[in-house]
Amino acid sequence: MEKIKRRYYYFYYTIYKAWGKDPHLLFSTRFRADLVIGAVKIWTVISLFSYLSIFLGYRIKLSITEPLGLIPLLLVLGSTLYFFTFSNKWKSYFKEFDKLPKRKNQIGRIIVWGIVIFSFINLIFSVSLMKRCIE
Repeated sequence: MEKIKRRYYYFYYTIYKAWGKDPHLLFSTRFRADLVIGAVKIWTVISLFSYLSIFLGYRIKLSITEPLGLIPLLLVLGSTLYFFTFSNKWKSYFKEFDKLPKRKNQIGRIIVWGIVIFSFINLIFSVSLMKRCIE
């Protein structure tokens, strides 16, 4: 479990550091990093529901007013709030990640951004596939 949490913090660390290079007056680096983390989670959930729809043979309706749409959204928001917004545990991990060798951080960044890109492409593919399979 500790390895999963550590990787999750590294994922956040990479996105946070990327946004930290571009300061913005209206939105803090933390807010933008939280937004990206939330988007990747939501893309993953929608992809899973799309594949589930294909497997079951009917379109699953996702709506914020329905429990099937609201519960995953609350879990996505709740986990981000719990791990990053209302907790400072991530700061000690950041200090540790800053000490990693440059090469290791570079490989980590490639993996993290690969996951983000894969998640987005998977979202597009799964929704497209669901539309073709279920009419």
